[in-house]
Amino acid sequence: MPKPEITVIVPAYNAAGLILPCLQSIVAQTRKDWQAIVIDDGSTDGTAAEAASLCDPRITLVQQANAGVSSARNKGLEMAAGEHVMFLDGDDLLHPAALERLLAGLEKRPQAVAAFGTFRKILPSGAPYPGEKPLARHSYPDGDVLEPMLRGNFLANGGHVLIRTDVARRIGGFDGSIRLSEDWEFWCRLAAEGAFTFIGREPEVFSLRVRPGSSSGGLSVDWANHEPCLAAITGNDTIRARFDPATWQRITRAMRAASLWECGRVNFTMRRFAPANRMMLAALRLEPTPKRLVMFAAAMVQRSTGRALLSRLRFRDSDLVADAVA
Repeated sequence: MPKPEITVIVPAYNAAGLILPCLQSIVAQTRKDWQAIVIDDGSTDGTAAEAASLCDPRITLVQQANAGVSSARNKGLEMAAGEHVMFLDGDDLLHPAALERLLAGLEKRPQAVAAFGTFRKILPSGAPYPGEKPLARHSYPDGDVLEPMLRGNFLANGGHVLIRTDVARRIGGFDGSIRLSEDWEFWCRLAAEGAFTFIGREPEVFSLRVRPGSSSGGLSVDWANHEPCLAAITGNDTIRARFDPATWQRITRAMRAASLWECGRVNFTMRRFAPANRMMLAALRLEPTPKRLVMFAAAMVQRSTGRALLSRLRFRDSDLVADAVA
């Protein structure tokens, strides 16, 4: 088999019923010079069997004892043969033209370390996520994205990002000591290395499957789980050296506010209203942006009426009902 241009690394843990559509979305790519490395991270269901059922020589299955998503991604990065790499979660779906468009974006910007596009959210069944705004109304930074990335992770996950493999290796992959927001910490280190190129709003690069019982959601409700990532980013000398002291102080304040807000938002979606209110108000005290003020008001209306005005605030049990109807 000729050397692939792109390696798609697929970490998977108990993704039976979802891993096969994920891999089929890779097989369906208009760009054919890829390899996919599935890292089964100690699944106890039929994930490995389903992944092995696709008889495509470009797909490699690796099984390891459960060690977490960072370990799985790093194992795939170690094995990657492609000049470019993508980290696609085992329950998500690529648009057929995703790899072709992302690679074209990198080829147009030789100085860029990564290319990315938009994404859509879907329910576990694959039905569209309720209440999402059209892709044409989304906005993303382009070029030097370090400061915007520090102020808040604008990427859903690695499923809509193509990275130069040598750069991903040079910065050491993912930090396995961070249990939550390990991808944000990785994106910040990557953005410190060079530019990101945005390939456009439509079509989406991938569909993100929103699963109410995901491990990240469970970890996000506890503020203590946010602290290690913040400490890793603020303690990174390479990142810090990019800014003068006054700017860095403003950025670190914004980072803390963004993490507090996200912790509060997730608590709200789980109807944990007391900690949600506490975290959201703490974020507003640190950085009272117009968007947060609007979202806080919408959350208060939703709490009293039960009607979600914004998709980001939908109650997770409502997602289960919507998925059953779909």
